[in-house]
Amino acid sequence: MKAMSKHEWQYFINNLIEEGSHKVIGVKAKGEKFVFGPLDSADELRLDYDTTILPPKKYFLPTHEDLMRYNVSQPFNVVHTVDESPRIIVGIHPYDLIAILQMDKLYLDDTPDDHYKAARKNTLIVASDIINVSQYSFAASMATHTIAPTRAYDLLVTDLGEVVIIDIGTESGKQLLEKHGKTREASEDEVIKVEVLRKDLASKYEKKVNIEKTDWPALLLKNYDHPVLKENSEKCLACGSCTLVCPTCFCYDVEDLLQLNGKEGVRRRTWDGCLMREFTKVASGEIFREKILDRYRHRIFRKGYYLPERYDFIACVGCGRCVSACLPDIADPSEVINTMTESPQSDEPTISFPQIPNTGVGSIDTHCLFVPASATIKRIEHLTYCETLYELVKDDQTPLGHQPGQFVQVSLFGIGEAPFSVSSAPGGKSFEIVVRQIGEVTSKLRTLKVGDKVGIRGPFGRGFDIDSLKGKDLLFIAGGLGIVPMRSLINYVLRNRTQFNDVTILYGCKEPNEFLFWDEVSKWHKREDITHMFTVDSCPEGVCWDGDIGVITTLLPKVDFNPETTKAIVIGPPIMYRFVIKDLEKKGMKDENILISLERKMRCGVGKCGHCQIHGVYVCKEGPVFSYDEIKDLPEAI
Repeated sequence: MKAMSKHEWQYFINNLIEEGSHKVIGVKAKGEKFVFGPLDSADELRLDYDTTILPPKKYFLPTHEDLMRYNVSQPFNVVHTVDESPRIIVGIHPYDLIAILQMDKLYLDDTPDDHYKAARKNTLIVASDIINVSQYSFAASMATHTIAPTRAYDLLVTDLGEVVIIDIGTESGKQLLEKHGKTREASEDEVIKVEVLRKDLASKYEKKVNIEKTDWPALLLKNYDHPVLKENSEKCLACGSCTLVCPTCFCYDVEDLLQLNGKEGVRRRTWDGCLMREFTKVASGEIFREKILDRYRHRIFRKGYYLPERYDFIACVGCGRCVSACLPDIADPSEVINTMTESPQSDEPTISFPQIPNTGVGSIDTHCLFVPASATIKRIEHLTYCETLYELVKDDQTPLGHQPGQFVQVSLFGIGEAPFSVSSAPGGKSFEIVVRQIGEVTSKLRTLKVGDKVGIRGPFGRGFDIDSLKGKDLLFIAGGLGIVPMRSLINYVLRNRTQFNDVTILYGCKEPNEFLFWDEVSKWHKREDITHMFTVDSCPEGVCWDGDIGVITTLLPKVDFNPETTKAIVIGPPIMYRFVIKDLEKKGMKDENILISLERKMRCGVGKCGHCQIHGVYVCKEGPVFSYDEIKDLPEAI
């Protein structure tokens, strides 16, 4: 360890500021509270603070961050923007540093976020031992009040009053110290004082969690419907303050902002939170966590079960910021955990969650994760009064490379981005999507012409495992727009008919004028190597219709299939799943042989923004295609 006098420490900080090669950020007083902000002088730096209003997370995942710039007056003009300005952050406490390490696991995984990666690469961290403890913090219970010597920091400082002790974590930290500071070797007595300070720190925490943090997941599984969740949710304002100040809440939204000139704009990432009502809202208007109880539970379980199961860390570092920010005083995870510990709902798990394999995110460019590739509209076909088919070709002439069931993100600069299932079968340089006019992106798409440009990201997600379907009897059951993603698989099967056994297609809509791909459907009806039936819920008077009338489940008794050799592919509105799956199970169909596709709000496509999360499952990565066996125990799935 190295040592500096307090005067030499201030000299070091002032040198960093005056040298100017890095922006120097540190903890400063703001009234009676503390914040991270740019330092103008070493006199501003406060290493004696308890906690800051916002965590240093804001320098790695900013509250507002431009992902790209564009000019809509040109066919496809987009510039990838990444802030690579160097900076030094001084005074990060161990709990915030551990939270950053948790962010690393999410944002630097197999699909690294290039903006976050650049921020981490260009930031030197000067961590600081805790001197004063916040009354709201329970960091000692989370073992985040100190941090072992590690390369997680470049330097770690301990303020002993007249002297500052410095532990060097990296070569970059060593060079920084040698270039800008004057140090000596810390004495044995000084090293002992540091060790004693860290050892005695735990005793300063009045707030405690009554079980080990490693026991949180098992406890939560036994208390999914614990009364404390309902009691607290009834007081919750759903304001999102707790997620706003949390160092381990990483969710975000993305929006397009166009300048007043109507030409230039940016795509901007902003913080978002799972307590907000529209966090799970999809384009059709459905909200998958409408009740505050479900949102409140999701926040607690995300911290204590979902992320621990996926990344092997408890997503709470005990900083206490949520406690101080919550007006009704119900955000404190430690209080929830302690209440469950003292009066558990059950001694056995009250719910179970599936382990679903992560199959990756398709053939995407991870160098520029969020910048779309340009594509040209080759063909437009109006299918109904509100559904339109677009055939697209990537401008680099490479195939999309999708599997049936996968989706793409379609960008219209100045408007935004939205997910669409790929409706065409794999193969060829072009691909097709179907758009229903229900939102801003889809409304703008309806105004485009052949030859216009759009942006494409993807394909994303887990599609249908075609190899597992070969040699099987296939039962397709589509309701409404469910035919769009199903068509990709149907056409693949029909093109490779000899690789599959009996094929049955059941297709239903509300009324005859809502049928999609009518020319193709008519051809299916005429084929002798498949069985095809279609139905409508009702037929308006005066409309010609020669098919069945009734909901889609009325067709199932008319179909003869062997449940032991059949795979059922079911895609439609959520309400349809419940009834169709129930009837299939009555016929002896095993849950693992029923395949469905789920719709959720998706912003990133790679499991980072958090919007599509169903408990511990990311629909954009583990889905959208699931076997019913995988998601039947997930209360929010269908």
